[in-house]
Amino acid sequence: MTYLDVLALSEEVERDSQSGKLSSELLAQGQTRYGKMADYPDHLVRTTPDGKKSLGHCKDGEFAEELCLLWIQTLSI
Repeated sequence: MTYLDVLALSEEVERDSQSGKLSSELLAQGQTRYGKMADYPDHLVRTTPDGKKSLGHCKDGEFAEELCLLWIQTLSI
């Protein structure tokens, strides 16, 4: 039987989260990331894999975009 060291996993996730590695890996895998910003405490910030950052809120279980904060498109050369 294989055991999972939950404390070690928790510490790894915390390190990766603080360094930005976790966010980068999730976006690279095509995952959308949601979070908060101190400047906009009443809103969610959504970051999509294509680099678009949007400000919005949750409405009927979906993200309702109110403002596009930034869009960085990666070009292949």
